[in-house]
Amino acid sequence: MNKCLFLFFLLTAKNIFGQTYSGEALLYSRSSLTGSARTTGTGGAVGSVGADLGSIAVNPAGIGLYRSSDVCITPSININHNEAQFNGSFKNQSATKISFNQAGIVFTKVLKKAVSNNEFTFNSVKLNTFSFAINYQRQTNFSRTVNFDGYNSSNSGIDAYNYYLNSTKNPLNTDNYPVEMVLAHQTNLIGYDSISGNYYSNVHSPLQQAGTIATKGGIDQIDFTLGGNVNDKFYFGAGLGIPILTYFNNSSFSEYNTKDSLSGFQDYTFSTNLRTTGVGVNAKFGIIYRPAAWMRIGVAYQIPTFYSITESYSAYMTTTFDTSYSQLSAEAYPFKYKLRSPMKGTVSASFYLKEHGFFSMDYEFQNYGSSRFNFGTDYKSFTDQTNADEKKYYTFGHVVRAGFEGAYKSLRARVGYSFSSTPYKKEFINKGFAETTHNATLGLGYRGKHFYADFAYVFGFTKDATSPYADFEVKNTLISHRMLLTLGWKIFREENAVKKTRQPKMNF
Repeated sequence: MNKCLFLFFLLTAKNIFGQTYSGEALLYSRSSLTGSARTTGTGGAVGSVGADLGSIAVNPAGIGLYRSSDVCITPSININHNEAQFNGSFKNQSATKISFNQAGIVFTKVLKKAVSNNEFTFNSVKLNTFSFAINYQRQTNFSRTVNFDGYNSSNSGIDAYNYYLNSTKNPLNTDNYPVEMVLAHQTNLIGYDSISGNYYSNVHSPLQQAGTIATKGGIDQIDFTLGGNVNDKFYFGAGLGIPILTYFNNSSFSEYNTKDSLSGFQDYTFSTNLRTTGVGVNAKFGIIYRPAAWMRIGVAYQIPTFYSITESYSAYMTTTFDTSYSQLSAEAYPFKYKLRSPMKGTVSASFYLKEHGFFSMDYEFQNYGSSRFNFGTDYKSFTDQTNADEKKYYTFGHVVRAGFEGAYKSLRARVGYSFSSTPYKKEFINKGFAETTHNATLGLGYRGKHFYADFAYVFGFTKDATSPYADFEVKNTLISHRMLLTLGWKIFREENAVKKTRQPKMNF
């Protein structure tokens, strides 16, 4: 018998391999090591360096260090390699993607001519320059594919559904349960005993299990930044950011009978498609101060990002028994909600060896548990529960970045490292797969009179876990390779009031 049915429901909860609204808030809040090749090549530790469009995204006060108008673009190549460990089996998946990482322009107005071309002295002129920038930058990249399979001799995903149903005793519909449980019941994977009032499973181990989780999209932000330079000692900046969110999650999970013949079960596949789009707004404020000619200190603050999000969700269940084949589908009406992601603070310091280079450090912090959802007045209890989960599971995240740039004439060499801590509270950390992130970077650069070019390589490493069903995990090791090339042009340069010194000039 072939049974087909299409259901419509209003989405109030979902369970996509452990993906919840709470998990999505974390996904949308964490940023990647990104920006221009110069910023990336120094490990992103540019909060007090400035004069680079990548650094403006960290601290808008960096715009005050520009001495000329500037335009640049940064394409990138991203290679991800994911190793999934599922019930003792390992499966590898690689993907390559070419994209634009950054593109922007800076307009600089020199208000008064500098008295010297030496970057390592101060200037008695009060307001030297004023600049305005428009910059596009990919903040987060969601592209990733996880494939897994393995043999399970102890349980089934349907067992987890069945246990949950019997523990709650609520009417079986999409108002009370995730859609996969409703579809499993309607395709006879879950049966009901009217005498005992209990549900039972028609799927029994041992089983062969397999699945795929494919995600793509990202958060692309457009920043409008303005700032200036006072006395070559104090730099200020402020910016308005418009993040554009696109997130797609296509997932499937299958179980295949290997020995059981009593129920007549052969196989089933549960698939989901999630499409999320949104737009937000945030603002940044920052200052950079030079207490000495060889040192800079920076502080930046970004207010929470306020998102308006729309998502569409569909689910499919196909089931094969000895004497029947069933196919059911369910789709949610487009669902709109609001999300406030955490504020972000950054403190920075950099130290300069005259024209020979610099060493820099950044520390960034966010309280991931402060994300807040608003699903509307009709879903107040669901809003309260989701926000309670935010506070329950997540804590402050810390990012430490360090970088070095060495200069010889027109050439630059860079090296950097960044570390992101786990976002989870101690009692919820998955030991060994806590979602800490490490990035090691290398970079090269050329600085001409007008043209400049930078190249960066980033090696990324992280471990995380996801669940195809309750109490069962897929453990992932993600290794990424990213190569970025920035090409730029200084539109004009400051003409100085005095003859240039013979000391080489560093273009910060």
